[in-house]
Order: sequence, then structure tokens, then C-alpha cells
Amino acid sequence: MSLKPPVHRGMKELDRSAFTLNLPVVALRVPTKSIGMIKTDLANDVLRLPKLRNVIDDEGGNKTHKMVLLKPEISLQLEQASERLQSLIHEHKWSMQMHSVKVGYDSWTADDILRAILPDSSQAPTSYEQVGHIAHMNLRDEYLEYKSIIGQVILDKSSTVTMVVNKVDTIDNTFRNFKMEVLAGTQDFMATVRENDCVFRFDFSKVYWNSRLHPEHERLVNKFAQGASICDVMAGVGPFAVPAAKRGTLVWANDLNPASYAALCDNVKLNKVQARVQPFNLDGRDFIRQAFEKYIAQARPIELPPIPKHSNSKTKPPPPIAVVSRSFDHVVMNLPAIALEFLDAFRGLFYRITGNAEPDRSLDLPEIHVHCFTKSEEPEKDILMRACRALGYPEDKYTELVADVHYVRKVSPKKDMYCLSLQLPESVAYATDSDM
Repeated sequence: MSLKPPVHRGMKELDRSAFTLNLPVVALRVPTKSIGMIKTDLANDVLRLPKLRNVIDDEGGNKTHKMVLLKPEISLQLEQASERLQSLIHEHKWSMQMHSVKVGYDSWTADDILRAILPDSSQAPTSYEQVGHIAHMNLRDEYLEYKSIIGQVILDKSSTVTMVVNKVDTIDNTFRNFKMEVLAGTQDFMATVRENDCVFRFDFSKVYWNSRLHPEHERLVNKFAQGASICDVMAGVGPFAVPAAKRGTLVWANDLNPASYAALCDNVKLNKVQARVQPFNLDGRDFIRQAFEKYIAQARPIELPPIPKHSNSKTKPPPPIAVVSRSFDHVVMNLPAIALEFLDAFRGLFYRITGNAEPDRSLDLPEIHVHCFTKSEEPEKDILMRACRALGYPEDKYTELVADVHYVRKVSPKKDMYCLSLQLPESVAYATDSDM
């Protein structure tokens, strides 16, 4: 039997008492000392509903016995009962009687309640992204007239959510944030998120954060070796920059959004990586050009403080981490809607810095990691061709690029997110036809 709450189609103001029902079940009277064995051996026969006890006191007040409540499918004739239950009742002569259980709002899931309310009972909008204490929903148009009750149900059913919000427009491509409305709970947009052994704090209404990107953050950070140098062009609040620095890399991290920049600076301090992260608040193209020029001009090696050892031993402290590469080893560009377009900033970049069209072999060219969207049925070709156009690289030679196209996630039914990892071609880096 699949238990369902009472149906109240079209309810828009939540009445929790309306979802109460009295459920008749069989109560098995057993010795108190047998309760442990019954819960183990008869787990599939015992009533299981959230926030409902399945063992109650004996109705006669006898402390030597308890009443075990069975699933509603099981009758006094033991229909639907397991062979083990039937055997134990026959062996011990346990008595049975009917008992009424009051099943209230607290025992139903969010899915149960919303399916009982919304016009289409076949589905319920219960999925959301959780950002700290915030449940972030993206409701379809047909659910908007029920948004308040949906928000309240989600709030009720999650012990870690104190505010439910709904996205009301698309992401702003400049600052990567979006407008949202509070559906339920106390308005507080300051979120604290733990990810990749780091803590991030930010105002969710002013910056971009997507908890579903945790695996991608971790995957990319794992590519960065200790002592590597990272140029993070669209760093946001630091989901790549901070954990990379914590693992012993040097990071120059930039974001155009003042709120993201402020949160980035706070998160750098919060995670104690000030000595390894240098934050900037510039346009992405300006940052690429200025960062490479300034970084290449610095003396080598650059020494970073060692990663602290969590030990009480009196062993000799580890030596500083040496950053020896004369150029950035990696570039991260995480602005999927338009990041590919920023590849044009690399055309002629090394020619302008060195003043020489001949490649300087002491300057290693970076690996660039660009996040992007595609709707193409040939995603790899589409992404590589678009990269060629931005770089000024021959499109008919896209297969010659040293590149990897990694699938990240499905954004919508017809749009996917990928990460292009591309070794900057010499012909692009030292191009003399740039208008920079």
C-alpha cells in the first residue's frame, strides 16, 4: 500500500491540519524484551513513517509488554505478513488488535504534500539547489501561482533550510547574478558554504554560486600541481582560486563584479591563503593583458609559505614552495556564456610583452581552461571552432589544436556545459597582427 495524504487540489495558503488522516493498523502485543529482535527480524513488517513511533506502550498499562505497529497492508488475518512474522505469532501466541494511528503533516514528504495540492499530481517541483541555508528554486511558469505554498512546504521539510528563493530572470552576463524573490523563511542572503576543504561566505543575491559545480571545481583544481601559477580571470568568490592556493599554488584571481571581488578578498582571508592569492577587480581582457605582463616581469623563483602540517611533532618545518615558471602555468576562464570570446586577449599577447615575434623558449605557454555552453549536436567541433575564431586561429585546422573538451553538466534539455582545456598555440601567442 502506498500511503498518500488527503488531496486538496488548488490549495494556495498552507493549512497543515488538512493533511491529517487516521490510519488503521494492526498492533502486535509482545514482551518488552522481544522488541530488539522484532525490529531486526521483522523490519519489513513494521510500520515506518517519518516522525511516527512504531512501538507504543501497552494499552493495559503493563510495563512488561509493548505494542508493535505493523504496516497498513497487514490485516488481522495476517494477509501480506512475512512468513517469519506468521511463525513468531504462532510460536509465541502473541495477540493482535486494531489500532488507529494519527498521521499528520509532519509525516509526509514535500513531494507527498505538493502532489496533493498541485493540479498535476504526476509531478511536484521539489528539486532545488541548496546554497548554505538557502534553497534556490527555478520554478516553471505553471507553478508560479503556487509559489508561496511551494516555498513554505520546502522550508518545512528541510531542517537545514531557513529561506526559500525563486529565480525570476536570467543570469546577467556582466556580473553573473540574477534577481530572485523570497518565497518563504527569514530574508538573509549571506550564505556560508563548505567545499573542497574551504569555507566560502558571500551575499547570494549579488554574486554567482552554483553548488552543482562542486565536482568541476574539484576536477580542475586537482590538475594544478604544487608550485604552479594560476591566472583566474573570472574568479567569482573563489571556488577555483581559494582551494588551489590552499594546495600550494600561486593564484592571481580577478572578477569584474565588485561584490564578487569583495567576497573573494574575504574568502582569501577566511581560508588563510593571503600569501598565495592576489585579488583584482578588472575587466577580464584588461586583466589578462596586465597580469601576464606584470607576472612575467617578476624575478624568479617566487617563494610561497609551505602548507601547514597538522602535527604536534617537533619535526623540521617544510621549506617554502618555489614557483619557478616565468609565465602562468594555467588560466581559468569560468564565465560559460561568453568566456570563449575572451580568448582574443591572448592573440599577440607574448609578442607585445617580449617585443619579439620569435618565441621565447624560456616562457612556457599556459594551458587555458575555458568553460562554455553549447547546443550543438557536435559539441566538441562547435567549441573548438568557436575557440579558433576568437584566437584568430585557422578554423580548418581546429583538429590540430592541443585541446581536450570535457563535459561538465546538462544546463537545460538542449544546452550543455563543457570545459575546453587548450594549450595556447605559439602562432597565436606571438602573432604580430594583433590590434592590442
